[in-house]
Parts: sequence; C-alpha cells; structure tokens
Amino acid sequence: MSADGRWIRPESTRKPVLGGARPGGVALGERGRTGPGPTPVSPADRRRRRPGPPRVPHPARPVLRADWLPLLAVLLVQAALSYHLILSNTAFIDEGTYIYAGYQEIAHLRHGTPVSTYETFFSGSPLIYPVVVAVADFVGGLNGARLLSLAFMLSATTAVHLATRRLHGSLAAFCAAAAFVALGPTQFLGGLATYDAMALAVLAWAGYFAVRLTTGGGYPSLVASGLLLALAGATKYAALLWVPVVCGIAVLAGPRGSLRSWEAWRRGLLVLLTFVVAVGAAALAAGEKYVNGFNHTTLKRAPGHDSYSYVASEAARWVGPLLVVALAGVLVQLVRARRRGGAAWPEFWLALLLLLAGLMAPVNQIRIHTWLSLQKHVDFGAWFSCIVVGLVLARTALWLKGRLHLVAGVAAAALVVGPLAWVGAAQGREMYGEWSNSKEFVAALEPYIVKGDDRYLVENYNVPAYYLRKQTTWQQWHDLVAVFRRDPATGEMQNGVPAIQAGIQAHEWKVVVLDFTQTGAIDKAIQPTLKASGYRVVTVVTSGKHGRYTVYVAPGYDKKP
Repeated sequence: MSADGRWIRPESTRKPVLGGARPGGVALGERGRTGPGPTPVSPADRRRRRPGPPRVPHPARPVLRADWLPLLAVLLVQAALSYHLILSNTAFIDEGTYIYAGYQEIAHLRHGTPVSTYETFFSGSPLIYPVVVAVADFVGGLNGARLLSLAFMLSATTAVHLATRRLHGSLAAFCAAAAFVALGPTQFLGGLATYDAMALAVLAWAGYFAVRLTTGGGYPSLVASGLLLALAGATKYAALLWVPVVCGIAVLAGPRGSLRSWEAWRRGLLVLLTFVVAVGAAALAAGEKYVNGFNHTTLKRAPGHDSYSYVASEAARWVGPLLVVALAGVLVQLVRARRRGGAAWPEFWLALLLLLAGLMAPVNQIRIHTWLSLQKHVDFGAWFSCIVVGLVLARTALWLKGRLHLVAGVAAAALVVGPLAWVGAAQGREMYGEWSNSKEFVAALEPYIVKGDDRYLVENYNVPAYYLRKQTTWQQWHDLVAVFRRDPATGEMQNGVPAIQAGIQAHEWKVVVLDFTQTGAIDKAIQPTLKASGYRVVTVVTSGKHGRYTVYVAPGYDKKP
C-alpha cells in the first residue's frame, strides 16, 4: 500500500525514452566520442545487427485491478442485505402505484389506451421509471422489479467508489463505498421498487462524471454529467436539489479546482448549461401538465404538519453518525488548508460542499414540515458525504499504520463502518416492516372484483389494483381522497365526503374498503351512510401488524364466479 492509500502502483504517465543525450551534447551509447557525425559500424557489427524474423506479439492477458476486489466484497454484502428485504414483504403502496401506472403508460404508448393523468400528481415523469419498472415486473414479477432497484443501488455504490478513487485513492474509495452500503436507507432503497433508486443511481453517475471532468476527462464527461443530471431530475424531481452540488464538484475537484480560476468556473457553468438546455427541451416537449405536476409536488408543495424537531430527529437517526464523521473530515481539511495553503484550500471547500449535500434533504423537509419520504431522500445527500467519510477514514488508517501498525488503522476504520452497518441493517428491516402484508387482504378481495363497469372505493387502492390488474381496469378503482361526482338530478358537482356519501346512497360503489388509517376521518364520516344504505360487511381481514381491512359490498352484490 502506498502513502496515498492505493493498493496498486499508479500507472506511469511518462513517455518511453528511445534515446537521449548526456549533458554537454554526448549521446547515450557513444562512449569515447565527442565529435559530430555518424558512428562508424564494422561489417561484423552489421551482421550481428541484421534483423531476424518479426516476433509475433502475444495478446495481453486481462488483469483484475487489485482495488476492485474490495469493492466486489462490498457489493456482495450490499446485495445480500437488500435481497433479504426483497423477500420479506408484499408490495408497498408506492410500488403498486408506479408499477400499475407503468403498465397503463405502456398500453397507452402501444395501443392508445386511455391513461390516468399521472403527470399531474407524480413527483417524477410517469414515462421514465414507471415504464422501466413495469417491464421488469412483466419479466420477473414484483421481485424482478425490486431486483431492478437493487441493480441501481449497486451501480450507485460503484459510482461513489470510482469518484472517490479518482480524488483520494483506493483505500478512501473502499471506505466510502463501505460507508454508503452501511446506511439503512441504502439497503432499504435496494429492495424497494420506487423511482428513488433509479434517480439516485443516475445522480451518482452525474457526480462521478463531474469528478472525471476535473481529473482528466474532456467534453464527453461534461456532457454526460449535465445530461445525467437532467435525467435524474426528470426521474424524480427531488433530485434537482443536488444540481448545484454536482456543478460545484466540477469547479472544486481535481488538481485544477479553485474558487479563483476562471477555467474551474467555466467547467461548472458548462455542466449547468448542458443541464439547463436538456431540462428546457424536455419541459417544452412535455407540456403544461408536467409543469403543473412539478409545481404541485415539488416546487410549490403544500407544507405538512410534522414539527421541526421530529423531522430533524428522524434524519439524525438515519444519517446523523455519517454526517458527524464527514464533519470531522471537513475540520481535518480545514486544519490542513491553514497549514499548507495553496491547493489545500479547494480540497477544503470541496469537502464542505459534500458535507452540505448531506444536509440538504433534512433541511428542505424541515422547511416544509414533512417527514414523508425523508428516509429515502437523505440517501441522495449521503452519497456525496460518503466521499468525505472515505477520505477521513483512509487518512486515519494510514496515520495509525505509520505510528502503530496496519492492524490499528484497519480497526479504526472498522469501528466506524461496523456500527453503522449494524444499525443500518436494523433500520432497513424496520423501514421494510412499516406497511402491512397485503397477501390475505388481496385474496379476500379478489372474489368480488371483475373487469367491467363496476366501481370500487378502496382506501389506498394501488396495491390491490396492482395485484388484480389483469381482471380490472384503472377506471374502476377510486380512492377516498379527491372524489368528485356530478349529481344526476341537479347537475351540481360534489366533492369530498358529500360526493362519497351520495355515491353510497345511489349504490354506485359495489365494493367499499375502509382501514381507518390515512383517511380515518373520512372513514368515520361515511360509515353510518354505509349501514343506512344497506351495505353489508362481508369480511374483516387482519394482515400483518398494522393492517385491518373492513370490506363492504352493495345490496345484491356478491362474489363473482
């Protein structure tokens, strides 16, 4: 291992020297001669120098770089931790929503089948991840869709390894990858079929190409970084929060990174310009509905009701220890910059930028008072902060190796990553158990569901709609949120609880399912109307720890053959 933490000898950048001259104009190999002119060669020497038959070069043998082996071990551990989650629960409501929407979008693209206006309320384009995950689900079912997310997260881990290796060497790259895998949100996203994993992976590679741009890459890296930023933002709008971070990396990273260099700022501005052009073209092509959906779900999102302290405490529980280590790395860089000056200052500013990237998601959601999806969003910023964590762990290990022993350095890094992984694995299992297993509920509901004109009012209907998609259409399913109905007698438009109650009294809903969770107040308001209108309870299903579903059917409605 070299002093900079590499497990391999860096490749030489020198050109091969075919000949040279000694000081004073004496050519190498011309011993005893100082004058100009050609060196006389005897006939015997000519015979000895006569070229023989050309030698056939042997093809180069593929060699596995030594620093890929630790990365492979990290990826195997990550795959095992996430795959364990994949098999442990049925579909989450978001998974059912995106996969089901993807099937509809594919049918619309192929056959012109009517599709719901997902672009108005999805926080990402319904034509990107939902379509991709629907294909994965068609091939491998729900587990295939989740394995796609695992592949995206393995890709993100590879990207943080490659980016850190270019900046700080192989040992730091290994520590950064290990720290990223140790996080509970990383393991959770690797087993969840939502667009977070894809958006994070694309953003990670945008960050890598920004690093590559500053460490020897050219215009291909610049264009790749800007276009991937645009794709990440279109996949999930929340990923746009880290666009300034990627552009900042293009300014500060690498041997020529500097806050005072126009060349460095030019790199960052060109990445930003590429991103703006790509996003502008996509927005013009998408139309007004996408813009309204972006404003509704992201830019002008309605504030929630969670307290500042609750959101902050939950974020600290998931990524707090990692950010503390990253803060230590920033302080080390500050001390180093004050002592050495010069090129050490851009390294400090880069480390500070990467630390702030890890704080962006918690700060943004504290601002809008919502805990929703925080456990997924914090992993986006953690990817950047892991680069600083890898650096500080590598320097600590090398410092202890030089003064004590290599074992001390390895132990110090393990004492940080080990507890993170232990706690992260427990958090991943906890996150994956937050929704109830819907297997029994779907089995109880299936006999009453049939494709046709019958309408079903089901709280959080996306999961049963996903599992029963072959025997229904999307127009048959309705949630208890944002229900609109036109009174056939007066023509008056009704919405909310009055619309639901009127539909129940007219027996428009053949099946009604209440679980008294997300819309508990609405459930309590319409329950007396159900009883008064002759609806009967056919079953009450308890699924898992949290699920209790009460299934009502309209008078005269029964199981389908």
